[in-house]
Amino acid sequence: MGISDEEWERLQKTLDWPGPDPEITQLNQSTSPVHSSFSIVGLKESYKVGEKISVTITARDHNKNLKQYGGDFFKAKLFNSELKASVYGEVVDHRNGTYSVDFLLPWEGQAQVFVRLEHSSEVVQILKKYRDSSFPCSHYHGHFEGSGPNKTRIREVVECNLKWGADGSWRKRNCCCEYKDIRTGMVWQCERPKTLSCDKLVHHSGGRLQNPLNRFEQQLFTK
Repeated sequence: MGISDEEWERLQKTLDWPGPDPEITQLNQSTSPVHSSFSIVGLKESYKVGEKISVTITARDHNKNLKQYGGDFFKAKLFNSELKASVYGEVVDHRNGTYSVDFLLPWEGQAQVFVRLEHSSEVVQILKKYRDSSFPCSHYHGHFEGSGPNKTRIREVVECNLKWGADGSWRKRNCCCEYKDIRTGMVWQCERPKTLSCDKLVHHSGGRLQNPLNRFEQQLFTK
């Protein structure tokens, strides 16, 4: 792949998001952007260009309790609005509710630290669950056209999608017309039309969007 073993290992660690130890059942147990905080370690009145600034982030839930596990998606940057300059730092997850970030000062002048909670660890797990699942969120329409009795023109519209899941199922087996991309091996499925045969597919168009989140998961996103 053109990268070293060390870089590959680092990428794997970066992609490894720790999840909550127990599954939470109350919204207030999720990470709160209001009660979470950050501080600059050993803050001084002045720094030199190229000097390191270390920041510690402390995650708390909506009851102000310290989180006992990691997995929150924080973004941290050093910026100067007048210079229109900024640099992001790599957030290190200590998996105990605390995170650390190091910045190197690249310019002369003022600098401010900005930290944002993009997603709580609970929301990250929801995103991961549906990313790894076979749940199709977007559905499409397949348009079939052909001749019927007395040479009448028949048009049928059915629901279509990619073939999902470890068992290759989106609908029940033998329910659908299947079209395989020779180059990628990916299979496209359309529900079988009532009248026309599978070879009468003309084109497809965008269909409905389906929200996979249950009510509690939706509340976590808004929380």
